[in-house]
Amino acid sequence: MSYTGTQVMVMAQRYLVDVDDGAYSDDMLDYLNEGSRRFATETQCCQAIQACTFTAQSIGFSTIADLIANADGLLFVSKVEAPLNTVSQFLPKAPLSEMRKTLATGVVIPTRYTTFAKTITLDTDADQVLSLPTNIYCSYVPEDIVAGDDILIPAQWVQALVKYIVYCARVADRDSGLANGAFADYEAIRLQAAMVVTAQTEGIPSQGA
Repeated sequence: MSYTGTQVMVMAQRYLVDVDDGAYSDDMLDYLNEGSRRFATETQCCQAIQACTFTAQSIGFSTIADLIANADGLLFVSKVEAPLNTVSQFLPKAPLSEMRKTLATGVVIPTRYTTFAKTITLDTDADQVLSLPTNIYCSYVPEDIVAGDDILIPAQWVQALVKYIVYCARVADRDSGLANGAFADYEAIRLQAAMVVTAQTEGIPSQGA
């Protein structure tokens, strides 16, 4: 199941007792998009497996993000899958200090990768032109949506966005008590989501996963 931005905002209006007069409607979409970006960044719940081709030793996060539908930016690269000879395998990730910058001329088959400065770098000859198809397993920040679009946060966490909208509206009202309550609800869902995403990604048993 997916929710549109309009559906999420209607749920928030019910908490705000604002279904009829629309006192907050002008700002709600901004609150929703802000909450979506924040929740995705804090939980890494928006994930993709994106095919791309290395034509040189390095490729920028922005280049990969441009290939992902509805992504505004790349957050984290979990795995890089590349063909090694005739078999596609996951490359091990090396610390930056262990990357071999200078290799023998002509090396085009990587054995590891690293990430630094929002760039993925392979341990291939820096002067060699590549044509290396890869799959990048990553998390991303979602683009802003319009009201009728589906939200990009997974549907099971929709209440976090509802509570975030309520929080922002209460802050605008200068009602710190209700704002703090709504943010506490958002934070509880965020922590649960982060735990579940970590468990699913790393294979760690987790209550609620």
